[in-house]
Amino acid sequence: MSTVTTTKPETEKKLHDAITGVINAVKEDAGNAAVTFSVNSKLERGFHSEIKARDFEFISDEPESLGGENEGPNPVEYVLGALAACQEIVIKAHAGQLGIDLKSVKVDVSGDLDLHGFFNLSDARPGFTNVRYQTFIETEENDPVKLQKLKDLSIDNCPVLDIISKPVPVSGEVTYISN
Repeated sequence: MSTVTTTKPETEKKLHDAITGVINAVKEDAGNAAVTFSVNSKLERGFHSEIKARDFEFISDEPESLGGENEGPNPVEYVLGALAACQEIVIKAHAGQLGIDLKSVKVDVSGDLDLHGFFNLSDARPGFTNVRYQTFIETEENDPVKLQKLKDLSIDNCPVLDIISKPVPVSGEVTYISN
């Protein structure tokens, strides 16, 4: 479960101005639309990985029931959390542009895995077989056109929802390093 609550008016103005500035920069120069995000991760012990993204460090681990030490969310839980947070961000960003005042946004997400695929026990898919989310938006806005537009934008413009619901080209390689 993830929750975003509306902040003070000066923060709302800052958010609106930042989003408007990015939109205008992309409109002025299409080259401003291309961004790249990256992380580095290293398995430290057991299933405990240390991940670095920008100036942030966080860990991933498996629950004890799957052999981990339960020191942090596992990778698929991060994917679900990323979907929840992305929905909240998309809704917050677009609500401001639509003039919708939000009281709060909350998203619940769950996903199903078949461990047959992960453990190579069958041809079952190793990833999610189903992902479900429910978004709760608290607002006093009652314009049905604005509310439908916000709903459509939350579905059509969420990068994480797009990533997990549509095939994305992925390339990579495995390199062995010997001492």
